[in-house]
Amino acid sequence: MGNYAEELNDVQKEALKQFKKNLGNDLKPEDNDIILLRWLRAKNFNLKKAERLYRENLYARAVHLVDDYVDHYMKPEICQKYEFAAHLGYAKDGTPVSYIAMGRGDIRGFVMSLHSFDLSKYCSLVIESDLKKVREQRKKTGREINEILYIVDMENLSLRECCHTCVIEMGLDNFRMLQEHYPEIWKYVIIVNAPSYFYAAFNLFRPIFGNTFMQNFHVVSREATPELLLKYIDEDVLPAFLGGKKVDSNGDPMCSEFLKFGGPVPEKYYLRNRCPLQETDPGAESFFLLQRGFYNYPLVVREANSIQTIELRFEGGSVTTVLLYKPFGNDMENIDIPPRDEYINEHSESCEFRQVSPKQKLQAHLAPIDNFVLAPWPGIYVWKFDNSCNWLTSRKVICRFKVLPPGTPLASKYNMLGFTGLSRDTTSKP
Repeated sequence: MGNYAEELNDVQKEALKQFKKNLGNDLKPEDNDIILLRWLRAKNFNLKKAERLYRENLYARAVHLVDDYVDHYMKPEICQKYEFAAHLGYAKDGTPVSYIAMGRGDIRGFVMSLHSFDLSKYCSLVIESDLKKVREQRKKTGREINEILYIVDMENLSLRECCHTCVIEMGLDNFRMLQEHYPEIWKYVIIVNAPSYFYAAFNLFRPIFGNTFMQNFHVVSREATPELLLKYIDEDVLPAFLGGKKVDSNGDPMCSEFLKFGGPVPEKYYLRNRCPLQETDPGAESFFLLQRGFYNYPLVVREANSIQTIELRFEGGSVTTVLLYKPFGNDMENIDIPPRDEYINEHSESCEFRQVSPKQKLQAHLAPIDNFVLAPWPGIYVWKFDNSCNWLTSRKVICRFKVLPPGTPLASKYNMLGFTGLSRDTTSKP
Protein backbone atom coordinates (compact mmCIF):
# COMPACT_ATOMS: atom_id res chain seq x y z
CA MET A 1 0.00 0.00 0.00
CA GLY A 2 2.99 2.31 0.32
CA ASN A 3 2.14 5.82 1.49
CA TYR A 4 -1.56 5.03 1.39
CA ALA A 5 -1.26 2.85 4.50
CA GLU A 6 0.36 5.66 6.43
CA GLU A 7 -2.63 7.90 5.71
CA LEU A 8 -5.18 5.44 7.14
CA ASN A 9 -6.31 5.27 10.73
CA ASP A 10 -7.09 1.95 12.41
CA VAL A 11 -10.80 2.15 11.57
CA GLN A 12 -10.06 2.75 7.90
CA LYS A 13 -7.52 -0.08 7.76
CA GLU A 14 -10.13 -2.43 9.22
CA ALA A 15 -12.69 -1.15 6.70
CA LEU A 16 -10.31 -1.98 3.83
CA LYS A 17 -9.75 -5.47 5.21
CA GLN A 18 -13.50 -6.04 5.60
CA PHE A 19 -14.19 -4.55 2.16
CA LYS A 20 -11.98 -7.15 0.47
CA LYS A 21 -13.56 -9.92 2.49
CA ASN A 22 -17.12 -8.81 1.67
CA LEU A 23 -16.45 -8.57 -2.07
CA GLY A 24 -15.33 -12.18 -2.09
CA ASN A 25 -15.30 -13.69 -5.58
CA ASP A 26 -16.42 -10.37 -7.10
CA LEU A 27 -13.02 -8.88 -6.33
CA LYS A 28 -11.02 -8.39 -9.53
CA PRO A 29 -7.45 -9.77 -9.35
CA GLU A 30 -5.91 -6.52 -10.61
CA ASP A 31 -7.58 -4.42 -7.90
CA ASN A 32 -4.87 -3.86 -5.32
CA ASP A 33 -5.27 -2.01 -2.03
CA ILE A 34 -4.54 1.35 -3.64
CA ILE A 35 -7.37 0.87 -6.14
CA LEU A 36 -9.80 -0.54 -3.58
CA LEU A 37 -9.25 2.47 -1.34
CA ARG A 38 -10.66 4.65 -4.12
CA TRP A 39 -14.04 2.93 -3.86
CA LEU A 40 -14.04 3.30 -0.08
CA ARG A 41 -13.11 6.97 -0.19
CA ALA A 42 -15.76 7.58 -2.85
CA LYS A 43 -18.34 6.63 -0.21
CA ASN A 44 -16.49 8.01 2.83
CA PHE A 45 -15.59 4.50 4.02
CA ASN A 46 -19.24 3.45 4.23
CA LEU A 47 -18.81 -0.29 3.56
CA LYS A 48 -22.30 -1.02 2.29
CA LYS A 49 -22.35 1.92 -0.10
CA ALA A 50 -18.82 1.17 -1.35
CA GLU A 51 -19.69 -2.50 -1.96
CA ARG A 52 -22.84 -1.55 -3.85
CA LEU A 53 -20.94 0.97 -5.99
CA TYR A 54 -18.17 -1.55 -6.76
CA ARG A 55 -20.67 -4.22 -7.82
CA GLU A 56 -22.78 -1.77 -9.81
CA ASN A 57 -19.63 -0.99 -11.76
CA LEU A 58 -19.06 -4.70 -12.46
CA TYR A 59 -22.67 -5.14 -13.63
CA ALA A 60 -22.55 -2.06 -15.85
CA ARG A 61 -19.32 -3.24 -17.46
CA ALA A 62 -20.98 -6.56 -18.31
CA VAL A 63 -24.22 -5.03 -19.62
CA HIS A 64 -22.50 -2.37 -21.74
CA LEU A 65 -19.56 -4.55 -22.85
CA VAL A 66 -17.07 -2.03 -21.46
CA ASP A 67 -14.24 -4.57 -21.48
CA ASP A 68 -14.60 -4.70 -25.29
CA TYR A 69 -14.28 -0.97 -25.88
CA VAL A 70 -10.52 -0.63 -26.39
CA ASP A 71 -10.13 -3.64 -28.69
CA HIS A 72 -13.49 -3.85 -30.45
CA TYR A 73 -15.33 -0.54 -30.38
CA MET A 74 -14.98 1.40 -33.61
CA LYS A 75 -15.37 5.12 -33.02
CA PRO A 76 -18.16 6.79 -35.02
CA GLU A 77 -17.05 8.96 -37.91
CA ILE A 78 -17.85 12.15 -36.04
CA CYS A 79 -15.46 11.13 -33.24
CA GLN A 80 -12.72 10.22 -35.67
CA LYS A 81 -12.98 13.61 -37.39
CA TYR A 82 -13.98 16.00 -34.61
CA GLU A 83 -12.81 14.52 -31.31
CA PHE A 84 -10.79 16.80 -29.04
CA ALA A 85 -9.10 14.41 -26.60
CA ALA A 86 -5.73 12.73 -27.21
CA HIS A 87 -2.73 11.17 -25.49
CA LEU A 88 -0.01 13.80 -25.04
CA GLY A 89 2.82 11.72 -23.58
CA TYR A 90 4.12 10.82 -20.13
CA ALA A 91 4.92 12.91 -17.08
CA LYS A 92 8.30 12.88 -15.34
CA ASP A 93 7.16 10.09 -13.00
CA GLY A 94 5.76 7.96 -15.87
CA THR A 95 2.11 8.99 -15.44
CA PRO A 96 0.21 9.10 -18.77
CA VAL A 97 -0.86 12.61 -19.77
CA SER A 98 -4.09 13.26 -21.67
CA TYR A 99 -4.85 16.57 -23.39
CA ILE A 100 -8.47 17.71 -23.86
CA ALA A 101 -9.10 20.75 -26.07
CA MET A 102 -12.43 21.44 -24.39
CA GLY A 103 -12.71 25.03 -25.64
CA ARG A 104 -12.15 24.09 -29.28
CA GLY A 105 -14.48 21.09 -29.28
CA ASP A 106 -18.10 21.31 -30.40
CA ILE A 107 -19.78 19.77 -27.35
CA ARG A 108 -23.31 20.58 -28.46
CA GLY A 109 -22.52 19.17 -31.90
CA PHE A 110 -21.54 15.89 -30.25
CA VAL A 111 -24.77 15.82 -28.24
CA MET A 112 -26.80 16.42 -31.40
CA SER A 113 -24.86 13.85 -33.45
CA LEU A 114 -24.43 10.97 -30.97
CA HIS A 115 -27.26 9.57 -28.91
CA SER A 116 -26.75 9.46 -25.15
CA PHE A 117 -25.56 5.84 -24.99
CA ASP A 118 -23.02 6.34 -27.79
CA LEU A 119 -21.77 9.51 -26.16
CA SER A 120 -21.21 7.69 -22.86
CA LYS A 121 -19.64 4.82 -24.77
CA TYR A 122 -17.17 7.17 -26.43
CA CYS A 123 -16.30 8.88 -23.12
CA SER A 124 -15.69 5.47 -21.56
CA LEU A 125 -13.51 4.49 -24.52
CA VAL A 126 -11.31 7.54 -23.93
CA ILE A 127 -10.94 6.67 -20.24
CA GLU A 128 -10.41 2.95 -20.87
CA SER A 129 -7.67 3.81 -23.39
CA ASP A 130 -6.00 6.02 -20.77
CA LEU A 131 -6.21 3.25 -18.17
CA LYS A 132 -4.68 0.78 -20.62
CA LYS A 133 -1.66 3.11 -20.85
CA VAL A 134 -1.55 3.21 -17.05
CA ARG A 135 -1.33 -0.60 -16.91
CA GLU A 136 1.31 -0.65 -19.63
CA GLN A 137 3.39 1.95 -17.82
CA ARG A 138 3.10 0.08 -14.53
CA LYS A 139 4.35 -3.08 -16.22
CA LYS A 140 7.08 -1.26 -18.15
CA THR A 141 8.49 0.80 -15.27
CA GLY A 142 7.78 -1.53 -12.37
CA ARG A 143 6.44 1.46 -10.45
CA GLU A 144 3.03 1.81 -8.82
CA ILE A 145 1.41 3.98 -11.51
CA ASN A 146 -2.37 4.09 -11.12
CA GLU A 147 -3.47 7.53 -12.32
CA ILE A 148 -3.67 9.89 -15.29
CA LEU A 149 -2.77 13.56 -15.55
CA TYR A 150 -5.39 15.53 -17.48
CA ILE A 151 -4.74 18.88 -19.12
CA VAL A 152 -8.04 20.55 -20.03
CA ASP A 153 -7.59 23.52 -22.36
CA MET A 154 -10.41 26.08 -22.25
CA GLU A 155 -9.01 28.25 -25.06
CA ASN A 156 -11.93 29.54 -27.20
CA LEU A 157 -14.56 28.22 -24.78
CA SER A 158 -17.93 29.69 -25.76
CA LEU A 159 -20.28 30.87 -23.02
CA ARG A 160 -23.18 30.21 -25.34
CA GLU A 161 -21.97 26.63 -25.81
CA CYS A 162 -21.87 26.07 -22.05
CA CYS A 163 -25.39 27.35 -21.48
CA HIS A 164 -27.26 24.82 -23.61
CA THR A 165 -29.41 22.66 -21.32
CA CYS A 166 -28.38 19.48 -23.14
CA VAL A 167 -24.67 20.33 -22.65
CA ILE A 168 -25.16 20.98 -18.93
CA GLU A 169 -27.15 17.76 -18.43
CA MET A 170 -24.66 15.72 -20.44
CA GLY A 171 -21.78 17.22 -18.50
CA LEU A 172 -23.37 16.53 -15.13
CA ASP A 173 -24.14 12.93 -16.14
CA ASN A 174 -20.65 12.20 -17.39
CA PHE A 175 -18.85 13.85 -14.49
CA ARG A 176 -21.01 11.90 -12.05
CA MET A 177 -20.40 8.62 -13.89
CA LEU A 178 -16.68 9.39 -14.05
CA GLN A 179 -16.48 9.72 -10.27
CA GLU A 180 -18.70 6.73 -9.57
CA HIS A 181 -17.28 4.26 -12.08
CA TYR A 182 -13.70 5.55 -12.31
CA PRO A 183 -13.05 7.00 -8.84
CA GLU A 184 -9.80 8.88 -8.36
CA ILE A 185 -8.15 7.88 -11.65
CA TRP A 186 -6.82 11.42 -12.04
CA LYS A 187 -3.49 12.42 -10.53
CA TYR A 188 -4.18 16.03 -11.42
CA VAL A 189 -6.76 17.86 -13.51
CA ILE A 190 -5.16 21.07 -14.72
CA ILE A 191 -7.40 23.67 -16.37
CA VAL A 192 -5.48 26.05 -18.65
CA ASN A 193 -6.57 29.15 -20.59
CA ALA A 194 -9.80 29.48 -18.59
CA PRO A 195 -11.92 32.53 -19.55
CA SER A 196 -13.24 34.88 -16.89
CA TYR A 197 -16.68 33.26 -16.91
CA PHE A 198 -15.26 29.76 -16.39
CA TYR A 199 -15.77 29.94 -12.63
CA ALA A 200 -19.47 30.73 -13.01
CA ALA A 201 -19.88 27.72 -15.31
CA PHE A 202 -17.80 25.55 -12.99
CA ASN A 203 -20.10 26.32 -10.07
CA LEU A 204 -22.85 24.37 -11.85
CA PHE A 205 -20.75 21.22 -11.49
CA ARG A 206 -19.10 21.86 -8.13
CA PRO A 207 -21.85 20.09 -6.07
CA ILE A 208 -21.13 16.73 -7.72
CA PHE A 209 -17.36 16.88 -7.26
CA GLY A 210 -15.92 14.95 -4.34
CA ASN A 211 -13.25 16.27 -2.01
CA THR A 212 -10.51 14.15 -3.57
CA PHE A 213 -11.28 15.60 -6.99
CA MET A 214 -11.13 19.17 -5.73
CA GLN A 215 -7.80 18.52 -3.99
CA ASN A 216 -6.21 17.57 -7.33
CA PHE A 217 -7.96 20.24 -9.40
CA HIS A 218 -6.00 23.28 -10.54
CA VAL A 219 -6.99 26.32 -12.60
CA VAL A 220 -4.07 28.36 -13.89
CA SER A 221 -3.78 31.55 -15.90
CA ARG A 222 -2.21 31.61 -19.35
CA GLU A 223 0.92 33.19 -17.91
CA ALA A 224 1.31 30.58 -15.16
CA THR A 225 0.56 27.57 -17.38
CA PRO A 226 4.14 26.77 -18.55
CA GLU A 227 5.59 26.96 -15.04
CA LEU A 228 3.01 24.57 -13.56
CA LEU A 229 3.03 22.06 -16.43
CA LEU A 230 6.84 21.95 -16.58
CA LYS A 231 6.79 21.04 -12.91
CA TYR A 232 5.29 17.69 -13.92
CA ILE A 233 6.21 17.25 -17.61
CA ASP A 234 9.62 17.48 -19.29
CA GLU A 235 9.98 20.32 -21.80
CA ASP A 236 10.79 17.90 -24.64
CA VAL A 237 7.42 16.17 -24.01
CA LEU A 238 5.28 19.25 -23.45
CA PRO A 239 4.09 20.88 -26.73
CA ALA A 240 5.46 24.32 -27.49
CA PHE A 241 2.03 26.00 -27.39
CA LEU A 242 1.70 24.92 -23.76
CA GLY A 243 5.15 26.20 -22.80
CA GLY A 244 7.38 23.26 -23.69
CA LYS A 245 9.69 22.64 -26.64
CA LYS A 246 8.00 19.74 -28.43
CA VAL A 247 6.85 20.18 -32.03
CA ASP A 248 5.62 17.55 -34.47
CA SER A 249 7.51 16.31 -37.56
CA ASN A 250 6.21 19.30 -39.53
CA GLY A 251 7.54 21.75 -36.97
CA ASP A 252 4.02 22.60 -35.81
CA PRO A 253 4.09 23.92 -32.21
CA MET A 254 0.45 22.77 -31.85
CA CYS A 255 1.57 19.16 -32.50
CA SER A 256 -1.44 18.58 -34.72
CA GLU A 257 -0.10 15.24 -35.89
CA PHE A 258 -1.01 13.59 -32.59
CA LEU A 259 -3.20 16.06 -30.69
CA LYS A 260 -6.87 16.59 -31.56
CA PHE A 261 -8.62 19.97 -31.56
CA GLY A 262 -12.15 19.17 -32.69
CA GLY A 263 -13.90 22.01 -34.47
CA PRO A 264 -17.54 22.67 -35.43
CA VAL A 265 -19.51 19.51 -36.23
CA PRO A 266 -21.38 19.88 -39.56
CA GLU A 267 -25.15 19.61 -39.20
CA LYS A 268 -25.22 16.74 -41.70
CA TYR A 269 -24.17 14.52 -38.77
CA TYR A 270 -27.08 15.61 -36.55
CA LEU A 271 -29.35 12.67 -35.72
CA ARG A 272 -32.45 14.82 -36.06
CA ASN A 273 -31.90 14.52 -39.80
CA ARG A 274 -32.67 10.80 -39.64
CA CYS A 275 -36.16 9.35 -39.59
CA PRO A 276 -36.96 8.78 -35.91
CA LEU A 277 -39.11 6.03 -34.43
CA GLN A 278 -42.82 6.66 -35.04
CA GLU A 279 -45.76 5.48 -32.94
CA THR A 280 -47.16 3.75 -36.02
CA ASP A 281 -44.01 1.66 -36.60
CA PRO A 282 -44.46 -2.10 -36.00
CA GLY A 283 -43.86 -3.00 -32.36
CA ALA A 284 -43.61 0.63 -31.22
CA GLU A 285 -45.35 1.76 -28.02
CA SER A 286 -45.89 5.13 -26.42
CA PHE A 287 -46.77 6.46 -22.98
CA PHE A 288 -46.76 9.73 -21.07
CA LEU A 289 -44.58 10.56 -18.11
CA LEU A 290 -46.50 13.04 -16.00
CA GLN A 291 -44.88 15.75 -13.92
CA ARG A 292 -42.93 14.08 -11.09
CA GLY A 293 -43.95 10.71 -12.59
CA PHE A 294 -42.15 7.51 -13.47
CA TYR A 295 -42.75 4.40 -15.59
CA ASN A 296 -41.34 0.86 -15.53
CA TYR A 297 -40.83 -1.03 -18.78
CA PRO A 298 -40.05 -4.69 -17.93
CA LEU A 299 -38.31 -7.22 -20.16
CA VAL A 300 -38.22 -10.93 -19.33
CA VAL A 301 -34.93 -12.54 -20.36
CA ARG A 302 -34.82 -16.36 -20.17
CA GLU A 303 -31.38 -17.02 -21.65
CA ALA A 304 -28.04 -15.67 -20.47
CA ASN A 305 -26.21 -13.40 -22.91
CA SER A 306 -29.36 -12.41 -24.74
CA ILE A 307 -29.41 -8.97 -26.33
CA GLN A 308 -31.74 -6.10 -25.50
CA THR A 309 -32.34 -3.72 -28.39
CA ILE A 310 -33.61 -0.26 -27.52
CA GLU A 311 -35.18 2.39 -29.71
CA LEU A 312 -36.32 5.59 -28.02
CA ARG A 313 -37.69 8.99 -28.90
CA PHE A 314 -38.90 11.60 -26.42
CA GLU A 315 -41.16 14.59 -26.87
CA GLY A 316 -40.95 17.48 -24.44
CA GLY A 317 -37.42 17.09 -23.15
CA SER A 318 -34.87 14.69 -21.66
CA VAL A 319 -35.78 11.81 -19.32
CA THR A 320 -33.72 10.19 -16.59
CA THR A 321 -33.40 6.47 -17.27
CA VAL A 322 -31.79 3.56 -15.44
CA LEU A 323 -31.67 -0.19 -16.05
CA LEU A 324 -32.56 -2.48 -13.14
CA TYR A 325 -32.31 -6.26 -12.77
CA LYS A 326 -33.43 -9.06 -10.50
CA PRO A 327 -33.07 -12.83 -10.97
CA PHE A 328 -36.04 -15.14 -11.34
CA GLY A 329 -37.63 -16.59 -8.23
CA ASN A 330 -38.33 -20.28 -7.71
CA ASP A 331 -41.69 -20.18 -9.52
CA MET A 332 -40.83 -19.85 -13.20
CA GLU A 333 -44.48 -20.13 -14.19
CA ASN A 334 -45.55 -17.05 -12.25
CA ILE A 335 -42.88 -14.43 -12.73
CA ASP A 336 -43.18 -11.44 -10.42
CA ILE A 337 -43.14 -8.50 -12.83
CA PRO A 338 -43.48 -5.10 -11.16
CA PRO A 339 -46.45 -2.92 -12.20
CA ARG A 340 -45.67 -0.12 -14.64
CA ASP A 341 -46.57 2.53 -12.05
CA GLU A 342 -44.85 0.99 -9.02
CA TYR A 343 -42.05 3.11 -7.59
CA ILE A 344 -38.86 1.06 -7.39
CA ASN A 345 -36.22 2.41 -5.03
CA GLU A 346 -33.19 0.46 -6.18
CA HIS A 347 -31.02 1.90 -3.41
CA SER A 348 -33.23 0.60 -0.62
CA GLU A 349 -31.72 -2.37 1.24
CA SER A 350 -35.04 -4.21 0.95
CA CYS A 351 -35.30 -3.76 -2.83
CA GLU A 352 -34.89 -6.94 -4.89
CA PHE A 353 -33.71 -5.03 -7.94
CA ARG A 354 -30.09 -4.13 -8.58
CA GLN A 355 -28.93 -1.19 -10.65
CA VAL A 356 -26.94 -2.60 -13.57
CA SER A 357 -26.47 0.51 -15.69
CA PRO A 358 -25.61 4.10 -14.76
CA LYS A 359 -28.47 6.52 -14.35
CA GLN A 360 -28.52 8.88 -17.33
CA LYS A 361 -30.56 11.84 -18.49
CA LEU A 362 -31.17 10.63 -22.03
CA GLN A 363 -31.38 13.38 -24.67
CA ALA A 364 -33.69 11.35 -26.94
CA HIS A 365 -35.71 14.47 -27.80
CA LEU A 366 -32.63 15.79 -29.65
CA ALA A 367 -30.97 12.60 -30.87
CA PRO A 368 -33.23 9.52 -31.17
CA ILE A 369 -31.70 6.39 -29.68
CA ASP A 370 -31.06 3.10 -31.46
CA ASN A 371 -28.90 0.97 -29.22
CA PHE A 372 -28.33 -2.45 -27.69
CA VAL A 373 -27.06 -3.75 -24.37
CA LEU A 374 -26.23 -7.25 -23.26
CA ALA A 375 -28.47 -9.18 -20.87
CA PRO A 376 -25.74 -11.29 -19.26
CA TRP A 377 -28.03 -13.08 -16.81
CA PRO A 378 -31.54 -14.54 -17.07
CA GLY A 379 -34.13 -12.64 -15.07
CA ILE A 380 -36.28 -9.52 -15.13
CA TYR A 381 -34.81 -6.31 -16.51
CA VAL A 382 -36.68 -3.06 -15.94
CA TRP A 383 -36.05 0.16 -17.82
CA LYS A 384 -37.10 2.78 -15.29
CA PHE A 385 -38.10 6.14 -16.80
CA ASP A 386 -38.10 8.89 -14.19
CA ASN A 387 -39.54 12.40 -14.57
CA SER A 388 -39.76 13.02 -10.83
CA CYS A 389 -37.34 15.96 -10.93
CA ASN A 390 -39.62 17.82 -13.33
CA TRP A 391 -42.38 19.69 -11.52
CA LEU A 392 -43.96 21.48 -14.48
CA THR A 393 -43.96 19.51 -17.72
CA SER A 394 -44.70 15.98 -18.82
CA ARG A 395 -42.80 13.90 -21.37
CA LYS A 396 -43.96 11.57 -24.11
CA VAL A 397 -41.93 8.41 -24.67
CA ILE A 398 -42.07 6.44 -27.94
CA CYS A 399 -40.16 3.18 -27.59
CA ARG A 400 -39.52 -0.24 -29.06
CA PHE A 401 -37.75 -2.91 -27.05
CA LYS A 402 -36.81 -6.42 -28.14
CA VAL A 403 -35.07 -9.36 -26.49
CA LEU A 404 -33.01 -11.40 -28.94
CA PRO A 405 -31.60 -14.82 -27.98
CA PRO A 406 -27.83 -15.40 -27.91
CA GLY A 407 -26.41 -16.35 -31.26
CA THR A 408 -28.82 -14.17 -33.22
CA PRO A 409 -27.04 -13.03 -36.40
CA LEU A 410 -26.73 -9.30 -35.82
CA ALA A 411 -23.50 -8.51 -37.63
CA SER A 412 -25.02 -5.56 -39.48
CA LYS A 413 -26.53 -4.24 -36.25
CA TYR A 414 -23.18 -4.43 -34.48
CA ASN A 415 -21.45 -2.61 -37.31
CA MET A 416 -24.06 0.13 -37.20
CA LEU A 417 -23.62 0.52 -33.46
CA GLY A 418 -19.85 0.55 -33.63
CA PHE A 419 -18.68 -2.89 -32.51
CA THR A 420 -16.37 -5.04 -34.60
CA GLY A 421 -16.56 -7.96 -32.16
CA LEU A 422 -18.01 -9.00 -28.83
CA SER A 423 -16.74 -10.67 -25.69
CA ARG A 424 -19.26 -12.89 -23.94
CA ASP A 425 -17.39 -13.97 -20.81
CA THR A 426 -19.80 -12.43 -18.30
CA THR A 427 -19.26 -14.50 -15.19
CA SER A 428 -19.97 -11.78 -12.60
CA LYS A 429 -23.55 -12.31 -11.54
CA PRO A 430 -25.63 -10.01 -9.31
